[in-house]
Amino acid sequence: MFYEIKNKRYYSFALDWVILIIVLILVGITAIIPPFERQFKLDDITISHPHKGDTVKMVPMVVISIIFAVIVFFGFNFNKFSKYNFHQAVIGSLFAVSISTLFAHVIKMFVGRYRPDFMSVCDVDFDKVQELYDTYDISSGISFGPRNLYNTTICRTPREDLYEERRSFPSGHSCFIFSIMTYVSLFIAGQINLMDKRSFIWKYFVVSIPYLIAIMVALSRVFDYRHHWQDVTIGSILGAFFGVITYYYYFPSLRSPRPDVPYQRYEGLCHNDDTEINEETLMV
Repeated sequence: MFYEIKNKRYYSFALDWVILIIVLILVGITAIIPPFERQFKLDDITISHPHKGDTVKMVPMVVISIIFAVIVFFGFNFNKFSKYNFHQAVIGSLFAVSISTLFAHVIKMFVGRYRPDFMSVCDVDFDKVQELYDTYDISSGISFGPRNLYNTTICRTPREDLYEERRSFPSGHSCFIFSIMTYVSLFIAGQINLMDKRSFIWKYFVVSIPYLIAIMVALSRVFDYRHHWQDVTIGSILGAFFGVITYYYYFPSLRSPRPDVPYQRYEGLCHNDDTEINEETLMV
């Protein structure tokens, strides 16, 4: 019986990873699809800020954040290590970031909002601007609409190099960091039994550390002129939302008797109390 349950668990784990890989593939596909191209005005000051680059680059942020999360998951399971508990914590965090990132990419693709530093990266060719302006000779009024609206054809920078400049909303950095840090924060809260009503202030400080990291990363996107404040706000909310719902998919409420133990898929194999049945043996 135990071997049958064990095989079912491994099958379900394999299915989880297959679904995760599919989501990651979709994330990669939506990352390279050209976003919707909006028209813009040359005097739009919201997209005329200087190009400063990224204080927090995406790849290092992703790698460091995942390593940080894994260290936290392992650290809290060090004395009571369970492959099942560790696996659920890891795959839950990966689902949180992948699903939230997929949603962010899809929104970016359809919205096509320009970044605050778009004009600097665009490098406007004013000869083309004058050429397009002169084509609208049906009105002598300077305020004639089409005369003041342009697209990336007036840029000296190749259009394919401007794809990222049209992916401002929502902030991908904010979405990613808030999804994983929300998950990690809730995980820590569950492991230290935050809601046990003992009122140890250090618990709230520890739980807040991941959020402080997330807030600093999100704010850097505004300071770098890579995102508008609305992009960062919505990206952060989106990431936090998926971090919360994914965590509570794998772990019980913080008010439950054992918030540190993930939901068990097969009660015949593991339990949430001290009467575990050969878990360590069967998980090897």
